[in-house]
Amino acid sequence: MTSFALLIAILLSFFSYEMISFFQRKTAIQATEFNLQLISHVIDQDLTNLYALAMICSTNSSTNTLLAHYFESPQASAKDAVNAFASMQEAFRVNPSNTYVRRLVVTDHQGKFIQLDNAGGLSSLLTVHNIDKLPGLHPDATEEWGRVIRDPFSSTDGIPFIYPIYGTGAARVGTIYLLANTSVITDKLKGYSLPGDSRLMLRLGELNYGINGGRMEPVSADYKEKDYVKDSPTGIQTSLSLVEAAGQERIAVSYPVRSGVTLKQTLSGNQLFQLFNSWILIMIGVCFLVIALSAIITLYLTRTISLPVEKLKKRIDKISQGYFYVDKNIEWNSELGDVGRGINRLSQDIVVLMESRVADVQQKQELEYRMLQYQISPHFLYNTLNSVKWMATIQNATGIAEMVTSLSRLLRSISKDIRKVVQLKDELSLLEDYFIIQKYRYGSTITIEQRIGDPNLLLAHIPRFSLQPLVENAIFHGIEPKGRGHIVVTVEACEERDIRVTIEDNGIGMSNEQISSILSVETGAGSGLLPSIGLRSVNERLRLAFGDKYGLSIESMQGHYTKMSLLLPAEMKAQ
Repeated sequence: MTSFALLIAILLSFFSYEMISFFQRKTAIQATEFNLQLISHVIDQDLTNLYALAMICSTNSSTNTLLAHYFESPQASAKDAVNAFASMQEAFRVNPSNTYVRRLVVTDHQGKFIQLDNAGGLSSLLTVHNIDKLPGLHPDATEEWGRVIRDPFSSTDGIPFIYPIYGTGAARVGTIYLLANTSVITDKLKGYSLPGDSRLMLRLGELNYGINGGRMEPVSADYKEKDYVKDSPTGIQTSLSLVEAAGQERIAVSYPVRSGVTLKQTLSGNQLFQLFNSWILIMIGVCFLVIALSAIITLYLTRTISLPVEKLKKRIDKISQGYFYVDKNIEWNSELGDVGRGINRLSQDIVVLMESRVADVQQKQELEYRMLQYQISPHFLYNTLNSVKWMATIQNATGIAEMVTSLSRLLRSISKDIRKVVQLKDELSLLEDYFIIQKYRYGSTITIEQRIGDPNLLLAHIPRFSLQPLVENAIFHGIEPKGRGHIVVTVEACEERDIRVTIEDNGIGMSNEQISSILSVETGAGSGLLPSIGLRSVNERLRLAFGDKYGLSIESMQGHYTKMSLLLPAEMKAQ
């Protein structure tokens, strides 16, 4: 989360920096463009005046007529030269920008020339012999504000303006050479506000000059210029470029003064560099702020959401493991606290439901056992009493007394003993009483034998009426169809301190399908003592009382034997 917030902060800072840089460049370009436009108009006014002075001498004026006559006519006299000079002097005098004229020379290149020198005694004398030393002055010269030159007859720099003079026949009869002082440019820039690392330049024709104070100097040899398209100027005459000099690259704003003359200023790099430094400081501050806020938010979310959710998860895991205690530590004063209170209520409801379910099961078993006490088979009582009647008729009272005694003990155990689990010795005593009755019923055709390895094993516990259904099944379904048989009841210890009780008969046996049917479908003994308690019921009661490990297993071979085994725990308190 902190990394994501930091990334967003950096992107926003970068975007803000780009936007601020764009608007700052835009503002700087517009301000520079406006300043250049103002100063260019002032410079252009003087250049226009000087251009007008040159044009008076070259075309369609009285001065031009006098000059053309003086240059064209072989009979021209000194008076013609004086008249032409006077006309030139008058045009010079009335020109508003005459103070910027260093010298004004007109010549036919054949020995005739007229000069107006504005420098007075500061200049060397111009003669017919040295006039060709003026740079750019020759018969075919055509130049308009194309460069800055050093006046060969003085120590000043000037900008030459060269233009042909045409006579009456539209033929060229001479040349005008106007040398303007560079102050025509530099004077206008004395009050110009220029940042320390900006440069002001002037382009004359194809040459570039740097303006430094009152001087105009050619730019360095490593000067390079290319188009700049990242931003656009406001005015249609303004142009932008990238100027590279002395290893530094700057944005330059150019504005044309007139044809062939362009004023140019580079933008200050300090202002943008200061912005970059400010942006770095702001970005670092924002990053620290974002990290601090992210840490605070992360800590807050961890304490209010992550940790409570983790505690709720652990509590749910405990409930799934069977720990249903109430945990007050998950009941906060928040929405998650409401969830925690709901989990505690759910835990309590589960406990109540489980206790109710256990109580219902116990009550159901209690009712089932109580019902068993009253479910004595009428058919069994009828057979027993019938047996007693025949015994009383055939024999003396000994047998009758024994049967009646056993029957009494059985009825007493059924009607008064309400224990669910009894000791194994009590269950074997009940089995003996039951077998005595069956022995008199079947006579000597059935016998029973008990094999007890260790008398201490008889202290183990077993659900009531678990052995009687097994013996009854052995008699009715194993021995009776065969006619006679023998039953062996074995009590022995086995692995893991358990006890195995085995009831084996030598009756007709049963198939594997019959064994599966007996254990999967509830079957009673039909006319036995407790017809509602079948083998499957015995198996389920053992598992319910002691666990899934314990229960009934059957092994049999048809025509030979049936062995039914009960697996009991060695240690079990009576219930």
